[in-house]
Amino acid sequence: MWNTDQSGFDYEMRPGRILHLAGAKHVLAICQSENSMTHSYTVMMTISPGTRKFLPQLWITVQEDKGVFGSIVARTMFKADNLYVTALVSGKMTKKLYLVWCEKILFSHVEDRCILLADSWRTYSDQEAVLEFKPEELEYEMITIPPKVTGDIQPLDRLFFRMYKDFFRKISSSIILHSLPLQVHHRDVILKMHSLVYQQFQSPRFGDLVNQAWHLCGCTDESFDYVNPTEFSFPKKLTGHCDHENCDDRLLLKCGWCRAPLCFHHFYNQYHLCKIYLP
Repeated sequence: MWNTDQSGFDYEMRPGRILHLAGAKHVLAICQSENSMTHSYTVMMTISPGTRKFLPQLWITVQEDKGVFGSIVARTMFKADNLYVTALVSGKMTKKLYLVWCEKILFSHVEDRCILLADSWRTYSDQEAVLEFKPEELEYEMITIPPKVTGDIQPLDRLFFRMYKDFFRKISSSIILHSLPLQVHHRDVILKMHSLVYQQFQSPRFGDLVNQAWHLCGCTDESFDYVNPTEFSFPKKLTGHCDHENCDDRLLLKCGWCRAPLCFHHFYNQYHLCKIYLP
């Protein structure tokens, strides 16, 4: 059984709070691009309470002026095996893209039987179009969540997306806070961060987070004590040195897979796509 949903991400994600003196009438904040704080792209996530928690690829739809990637962009943009990136003028999902998602992401990575839990978005309801892409040998069923209760009984809305965005925002905010030479709203930066964060969330350490999301929605009976990825990777007192020899840079996080403390350079620039799990 799988739950899928889309969520909008601002091109520049910032904390929702600003520290200032009480009673201040004019509060200023730093951002890299004011325009990027009012524009968004779409992430399509899919999770399961089974042994395999995630599909191999995370779907992302970004905004492009002509709705497609130009030849130079398509050739030079950041690419990762765990991302499937598309483009539209709006940066939002459409029925056409949803059918591509069904063919390339869902049906390509499930076997035997698939039950898909999704909200009442009109595009999801056109199952006749979806079945055209379904492999003959696959048993497929769609369960629709009724309107106005999605926040209560959809696992991704109930717990997971909030955790994922918190983690992503921590990295984005660190770039701005420490004046690192990156534009957080740049396409390649966004894609690289999603590739890294998506891999972090697939650590077995955080598997019970997915299980608990399903439990809170009443889909499973057992409750789970889960590890909060943000609290684990960004503890209040992250001390010591970067795991790489002779590196004295400020620490960014602790890897959810190997537990290594890492600076921004060795996590992001060196693309720490870890798959070595240390309990």
